[in-house]
Formats: sequence, C-alpha cells, structure tokens
Amino acid sequence: MLSVLAAAVVAASFDPAAAFGRLPFFDDIEVSPKGERFAAIASTNGQTGLAIYELTGGQGFSRFVTESENLKVRNFFWKRDDRLVFSIAVPSSRYGTDTVETRLLAMSPDDDDIDALFRHPRDKGTLPVQIQDRVVSAFHHDPEHIVVEYYPKGSQDIALYRVNVDKSGRHRQIEGTKIGSRDFYTDAKGEVRAWSGLRGERLPRLSFMMADGKWRDFSHRVAEDQPNFRIAGFPNSPNKAFVLSDHETPTMALYVFDIDTDSFGQQLFSHPTADVYGVRQRISDGAAYGAVFAGEDSRVHYFSDNIIRDMTKIIFERVGGDNVSFRGMNPQQTMAVFYVSYEGRPGRNYIFDIENMKIIKLPPLYPELENVPLGQVISASYKARDGLTIPAYVTLPPGVSTLAAARNLPFVVLPHGGPNARNFSGFDWRAQYLAHKGYGILQMNFRGSTGYGAEFMKAGDKEWGQAMQDDITDGTRWLIDQGMADPDRLVIMGGSYGGYAALMGAVKTPDLFTCAISINGVSNLLDLVSDRRSYVDGAYSTRHIGRLWGDRAMLRENSPSRQADAINVPVLLIAGEDDRVVPADQSSRMHRAIKNANGQSTLVKLPEGNHYLSVGQNRITALRAIGDFLPQCQRS
Repeated sequence: MLSVLAAAVVAASFDPAAAFGRLPFFDDIEVSPKGERFAAIASTNGQTGLAIYELTGGQGFSRFVTESENLKVRNFFWKRDDRLVFSIAVPSSRYGTDTVETRLLAMSPDDDDIDALFRHPRDKGTLPVQIQDRVVSAFHHDPEHIVVEYYPKGSQDIALYRVNVDKSGRHRQIEGTKIGSRDFYTDAKGEVRAWSGLRGERLPRLSFMMADGKWRDFSHRVAEDQPNFRIAGFPNSPNKAFVLSDHETPTMALYVFDIDTDSFGQQLFSHPTADVYGVRQRISDGAAYGAVFAGEDSRVHYFSDNIIRDMTKIIFERVGGDNVSFRGMNPQQTMAVFYVSYEGRPGRNYIFDIENMKIIKLPPLYPELENVPLGQVISASYKARDGLTIPAYVTLPPGVSTLAAARNLPFVVLPHGGPNARNFSGFDWRAQYLAHKGYGILQMNFRGSTGYGAEFMKAGDKEWGQAMQDDITDGTRWLIDQGMADPDRLVIMGGSYGGYAALMGAVKTPDLFTCAISINGVSNLLDLVSDRRSYVDGAYSTRHIGRLWGDRAMLRENSPSRQADAINVPVLLIAGEDDRVVPADQSSRMHRAIKNANGQSTLVKLPEGNHYLSVGQNRITALRAIGDFLPQCQRS
C-alpha cells in the first residue's frame, strides 16, 4: 500500500512542461588529455553553463561557468590538461544589423582566471572582430597554439591565423585572404590544405594546396551545374583528399580524391537511400576508418577492424540500446565518449576507459523522465500527390504501440525547421511532451529535406508554401485516410521553417487544421530575403527561397502575414526576443495581421530568447503556453 501511495505522490508532483522542457543535464562532452576530468555544457539546479566534472577522486563539478540570458557558451575543447578553450556568443546590434558576436576565451580548470584570446582594438571607433571562434584546427602537436579563421580589419574575406592560447592578442597570420574566401581546411596536423568561398556572392570557389606549396583552382568542381562536391577531410598525403560527391550515385558517397590529377579514386562508402555526411579519421595519422551516413539515426559504417568499432560492440553487449554513437576521444586516446539511444527515449552518455576496459555511466540527460512512459516512435512513409514518397516518423501516445492500434487520435503535425534539415528517430522533447498529453505526432521529411540525395533536396527549391507545403498537407490527409487522426482535433505546429509551414497550413487549408502553433516562425518571405541580404553572402544563402525582385510575386503570395484574412482558426505565436535567425518582428507582424483580420491570435514573447529555445527556462515557458493553448484546438 505504501508503494502505491508513493507512486501516486510522484505522479501528482510530476510537471510535464518542466520535465520535457528542461535543457539536457549534459551536452557536448569533451574528455581532458589525461582523462582525469571532462568538460560539458551542463544544466542543473536552475543553472546552465560550461562545467568541469572530475572523473577521478570525488566525482562532481569542480568549475561552473554560468551562462546568462544573453550569453551562451558555443564551442569548447581541451588544449592541454591545464587549458580549456571556449567561446561565448552574445546578441549584438552594433555592426549595423541584429547579429551575434562571439568571444574566444581560455581558462585553467583549477582557478578562476578567464583570458580573452583577442585584444580589444585600441583605435577609437574600431570594432572588435565579430566572429572569433571559427577554430579550424586544435593544432594538437603544438601545446600553445590553435588555428583560427576570421575577417581581418576592413576585409570581406577570411584569413587564417595561429593564435596563442595563453596570451591575449598573440596572433600570426599564416594564410592571407583570397578573393571571396570564406572557409579554410586543414589536415590532421593542422597544415592548410584548401579554401572555399564565393566570387561576387554568386560563383562558388574552391582551391587546393598542391605539394609544391602553390594554390590551384578547382572551382569547376563546385559550379552550380555540377554534381555536389564537398571536402570531408584529408589523409596525411599532400595530394589526396576525402570528398563527398553524388557524381555517380543518387546519394552523397565518400571518395578518395586525387588532387594532382583532378580525379576521383576509390569510393570508400555509399548508401542507396541515405547521404554520407562525413568521414571518421584517426587522430594519429588522419587515416579513414569509417563513414557517417543518414540512417534512422546518424550511423557509422566501419571499413575495417578498429578500436572504435570494438568499443561500440562492447557497449552494445554491456549496455544495450538502439544505437551507439561515437562522440569523440581525448588526444591521448585513453578515453572515448559514446552516446546510446533507446528507441525514442532520452539517450545516455558513457565514457569508455580504454586502458581498464571500463564503461563509466554518466547521469541521465533528462532525470525526471527516467521512469515516465514515453511514446513509441515508428518509421513510416506516404505518397505525395505527385507520387513522391515522403519518409516520416509517427510518435504515438504511451500505451499505443502500433499504427494499426492508433484510431481517431488527436494529432499534431510537426514539420521540421530548416527547411534543408531532416528528422531522425531519436528523442524529441517537443514530440514526447505532446505524446504525454495524449496526442499522436507526425514528423515528415518533406521534399527539400537533407539526407535523401540531391534530387530530393532540390525538389524543394523555391517551394516555400507550395510543393513542400503540399507534402505536409498530403501527410495530414494520409493520417485521416488511415483512420489514425481525428479530423476535428488536428493541430499543425513547428519552429523556424516549421513555424512558417504551420502558418501556411492555416492559410492554404483553413478547414483541415483546428489550430496552428508557430515558434520563431517566418511570416513574410519578402522581409526574410531582404533582411538576409544585410549579411555576408545573404543573396547566395537565400537563392533556394527566391529572388527578392525576380520572384517578388511568388514570395508575396506565399507570405502568411499577407494572407492573414484566410485564417479562421486560433493561432499561437511564440517568439524569442533576441532571435538572430528569424527576428521576433516576424511573429509580431503576424499577430497584428491576424488581429486586423478579426482572427484569434495569442503572442508569447520569450525574454532574451534565441532561435533555438536554449536560453534559461524558455523551453519550459513555451511548453506551458502550448499546453494551455491545446484545449482550443478542437471543433465543437
């Protein structure tokens, strides 16, 4: 009887919004060179920040660099056991437009000193380097330096620098700017091997460093009318590169590329339906041992026997799980980090002590969900109206385990952001919160999504509100036709591009959905394209959306805020006030447009909120607003 009462007390005190909306307990784990401690982004006791966790002696946090509402830790890595390099990001408007600044810092794990690696400019009126944390190489063979790329004073092109991690402002340029340079690439030893960029924001450029130390132009490989060609890495050979290409396969495959002869060599791996994302290389010599590809989760294909595959097998045997992902290893190769996923449940991180063959289990990412039933995630697909197969995932409420058992459920259609991104089958905090509320969730990878080959992705070009939206509509009708969804309780919800799709769903199919929820969503395509042109390469980055003038009529027609009078269902708009990807004005204007059309709109603004809802309690606030709004989402 006592256990029953205890369970009832726990159930009564469970707060779904807080449990699902909390930031993960640990994220981005990096083990120190000697393996005695690790650094991670941690969220605990109401605080989030960069934490150092002691693995030896008394386990626990020894340092905690706390984030604030407008300061986020972005990247970090161990340079030495006594030196951790990290960067912070802060919203800014001093460069003439709303943007983000980053600062590159370093600290000792054993004291409170934090050192800035860039000096503030002495010249009056001179602005500091805006983006300081584009670290190209950790330069492991040099204990004092890293390689960083940034825009020199007065330049629109990137240069490459060797930066001292112990002294502020000690930088030496090792490669100057090129016309249109945007990114440099180095090999495992930190040697410069290639650069890429744009000429005039329109023509892609690529150059490789030849064995004689001279640059050779390979821009023909990345021209718009050519097959995809992307650098994945470099072996320790001056005339070879690992590249991704779809010149002979429907999806991106991994190759060895011969730079001297400008020709493809051995194909290392391809998958018939999934793009290869990258190559796994040994730290010691840069040799390739595996390829990462877009399976149900991001998967690795191993070429031969190696220590990573052996450790993965051991973790599978001892821990179980649905998928084991290698996340990294310290430079001494004594400690490796793995993430184990469990069929839609929050995964868990493990550290593999290689010398002692010991697996160290780290705390759960979502502690409050450890014993909470979660929804089953099921892989599915359906046909779009033009016959294209659309891959999808259906998450069902706890207790419903098959699509056949899902009958007449309230459903949330949840298109992803991007749109050049994709859903995977792993844990999704928004979907599982909705499942806990009794909803089914449909997450489709509509045309334009990545991971399924270039043809599938290019099918989404300039199709905002059109063919991509039709894919979402067709998936919704598939749910109804299959008897899974109650047509009187159908919600469309999404973030970023998904928020735009939610609004367009309410515009284009006003009788299909019972309400729409947009989180940091786009409402005006003309404003989006115009705003992006204020940034470097903005015209090039928006070419798949549409041209500001040449496609003006199409952009206007597919802007929800200009079609607000077509919306006849309640709309919830959630916007981060410091969103630097989709400005909060996009949601505010949508709110006014709906109100002016005598529609129903609720606007929730998240103070200091960013695009990713990763500041403070913003995820929890968003889920509470969604939970309060959902009762309106049904026809009487």
